[in-house]
Amino acid sequence: MKKIILLYLTLLNIAFAYNYDDVLLKAQASIFPKIMLLDKKVEDKLIRGEIVYTIVYDKYDYNKALEVGGYINETYKGYFHKYKYKINFVDVLELSDKTEASAIYVLNVEKETQKVADIAKKKGVISFSYDIGNLKNGLMFSLVIEKSTVLYLKKENLYNQKVEFVDSLLQIVRFTESDNIKNKVLLNNGSEFDIKYAKTVIDIFYN
Repeated sequence: MKKIILLYLTLLNIAFAYNYDDVLLKAQASIFPKIMLLDKKVEDKLIRGEIVYTIVYDKYDYNKALEVGGYINETYKGYFHKYKYKINFVDVLELSDKTEASAIYVLNVEKETQKVADIAKKKGVISFSYDIGNLKNGLMFSLVIEKSTVLYLKKENLYNQKVEFVDSLLQIVRFTESDNIKNKVLLNNGSEFDIKYAKTVIDIFYN
């Protein structure tokens, strides 16, 4: 009987879990921490001397959150450049103003996206979203694989006194506006974001 219940719960989680693209998850796990380092005020976000990278998930996506954490650790092996980091896994229902976070990465949390965005804004930390559609609710960045890999920034959320990006980052992002995230895209410099170019820009400043 216990085995039947366990199997039922497993199937239930699979049924309700969001369908993620593992290639995109790996790309985001690689790029987003580097984007965080392009904040001139990153040291103001350190908690006890280290970066706390908080991954927010809903109850069906806990294992997927662990996978993302694994991708990050495989890539960075304990350090974002010179800063030691730890990964903080938080169920969206438990997320609050007291949650420690130097940056927040959000998996699909459906109706709770606005809550996450509000907390990130109040804390003055960068927020990253797996799903670009969630930028309309106030999250800051998302990464999409199209013909090339494209980094999106919600234009309205750029002006935060606690976050100040190096100029080079603003030359490689696509700006979006809240009412056209899924359709029209505003491209600030007429060029597409290329993952190799992004790494080159980041390497200039941090390697």
